[in-house]
Amino acid sequence: MEWLIAWWDGLELWLVQLPYPLLVTLMLVVLLPLCWGVARVLDRGIDEVSARVTRVRGAQPPPGRQDPPGERRDPHETTARDHGA
Repeated sequence: MEWLIAWWDGLELWLVQLPYPLLVTLMLVVLLPLCWGVARVLDRGIDEVSARVTRVRGAQPPPGRQDPPGERRDPHETTARDHGA
């Protein structure tokens, strides 16, 4: 475990000694995709959980999502399946 602490200390020392523009560029290159990926996973997870626990049948998908071709229908249109047939 001591090697990990020494490695991390060396990395921190290297980062703080970088020129500011290079430091900002490096952080954006690393953190921007990482944060975007985490946000996307959280968004998808929350969408899935809310779709499973909703009481509304036939609820519209979240904005930005596409229904598979041929699956889209008017929310006010009823079908035999809606009436239990």
